Amino acid sequence: MEFIKLKQALAAEAKAAGICEQWYYYILRATNKESLIALFNKGLDFCINKRFPSAELRAEFDGIRQHFGVYDSEEFTANNLRRVVAYGTATGRIKIANFGVSLIWARDNSTLRVEARDNAFVCVNIADSAKVEIEASDAARVSIVLHGGTYTSSTSGAAQIKVINKQ
Repeated sequence: MEFIKLKQALAAEAKAAGICEQWYYYILRATNKESLIALFNKGLDFCINKRFPSAELRAEFDGIRQHFGVYDSEEFTANNLRRVVAYGTATGRIKIANFGVSLIWARDNSTLRVEARDNAFVCVNIADSAKVEIEASDAARVSIVLHGGTYTSSTSGAAQIKVINKQ
């Protein structure tokens, strides 16, 4: 799909989902796909809550979105990314170390293995039917926000895992 049509389709889908006027115009004024993905990351709460954009429109960003930590029905490995979003049947291994800080979303039927170590701080949001295995070690701190799905966890050293059940 050509870029102008992509922006128009995204804007129309966002408007139907209830996006505010300001963000609607941000989408229409975007100059490239990278800036659209940056908007996705800045407005992640809206995108997650409204299931925006659709899988069809997400597919238009193949090859680019992975650099921004957005994975859709693919295998991946991510190290010390600030933000990771897994959709569809994505299967991934995520490692956060040192003083890394990361926000992770597991959606749909994704399967993730998250390793937090050293002094890392990680927030893992699990929704739908996602499955997440979490291993925390050293002085790492992990918060799990459970909207759905399942998880297993283990700790060693002074690591801490806190679970917030929002089901």
